[in-house]
Amino acid sequence: MAVEGDKPPKSDDDPDYKKFGVIIGSISAVCAILLAVNTLTGFNPLKDLTTKSSTAAAPSTTVPLLARTSVERPTHRPAPTTEETEETTETPRTTAPANPAFHVRSSQWNGPCQTTSCSMSAVFRNDGGVGSGSATFYVLRPDENTYLAKCSVVLYRTAADDFVNAGCTASSGQLQLWFRNHPGGTVRMDIRVDS
Repeated sequence: MAVEGDKPPKSDDDPDYKKFGVIIGSISAVCAILLAVNTLTGFNPLKDLTTKSSTAAAPSTTVPLLARTSVERPTHRPAPTTEETEETTETPRTTAPANPAFHVRSSQWNGPCQTTSCSMSAVFRNDGGVGSGSATFYVLRPDENTYLAKCSVVLYRTAADDFVNAGCTASSGQLQLWFRNHPGGTVRMDIRVDS
């Protein structure tokens, strides 16, 4: 035999304040989700909801082309007020971050060139936005703009108006042959920042 106290209460027996709390909690959860979507993506589904419902409720007044007997003229709309123009022109503008723009500030040989290689370094300044880049060091003939050896370096991520130091050692068969054929000869350095 079942006793009346053993039965679970019906949902209709719940006090009204509990039902009201559940409704408020559900509405709050939906609002929190909509706010999160708006914050993360910038999409506001409620803004479009009001404009779509008013246009969807209006009955269609189009007339088939064959049934027209007179020329339809567009209806006159008053000029928008300043509040309406401000609302329509209010679009968030974001500017793209500036690309990094490295320039050579100073350069130096890291010791004398050996018979097989030349070690070089330079200080670069980032005159653009935050970012990284690369540069190529060239060992040039003293009388021509042809290179004997080259090496490339990465210019590490640098803030705007900040400096970075980088260097490398260039070596090649042409450089070795040059020093063999020109003992005590000199070479020049050139540095190109790669875009």
